[in-house]
Amino acid sequence: MDATPRAAHESPANPAREALAAGLPTRYSIARYPTALIDRLPLADGRIVTIRPVLPQDAELAQRFVAGLSLETRYRRFQMGVGTLPPRLLRHLTEIDYAAHLALLAGVVDESGDEIQVADARYVVDADAAAWPGGEGDADFALVVADGWQGVGLGSELMRRMARAARSRGLARLHGEVLSTNTPMLDLLRRFGARLRTRPGEARIVDAWIDLRGSAG
Repeated sequence: MDATPRAAHESPANPAREALAAGLPTRYSIARYPTALIDRLPLADGRIVTIRPVLPQDAELAQRFVAGLSLETRYRRFQMGVGTLPPRLLRHLTEIDYAAHLALLAGVVDESGDEIQVADARYVVDADAAAWPGGEGDADFALVVADGWQGVGLGSELMRRMARAARSRGLARLHGEVLSTNTPMLDLLRRFGARLRTRPGEARIVDAWIDLRGSAG
């Protein structure tokens, strides 16, 4: 599932504290790290994930996550062939400011104590909000769940939390592109009351809008 293991018995160490201890550059805005968004989530199948905002030192974690996705899931997320994330895209995905760009990851800890990412949800506030219906306060969203973690409610919960965070920051809408063949994602969006429209002249793409002033999240 996207719009582009075992249960963890213990949460990873506090990522915000570790980031501060590592002396990361101030441009990463760690001082604004939204610790309130860190949570543990039990899934329908009994597994437990930790949800937290992404940190810049998650670059290697993100690379392993994308590399572990099936070809179909990877294509649904990026809509192109992606194996290894190029440096510029990797920086975009992990060096965020938690305001104009918020990203949540879901992860578990394996038997060796290493964190494994199993999902990613994010929004990026539009640079030109007027290009989208309604004018201002819009953001582009993306969601991807690892193949072995689909169908247990993780995607819906991440979408709900992403929508809630966006609404709390005063955003009015989330929008995204979904492949017309991506039935699971389209079904999820319908449950959130999204407005879906096949893109004129490009039938493989469905444009989706979620009105945050409505019932989403």
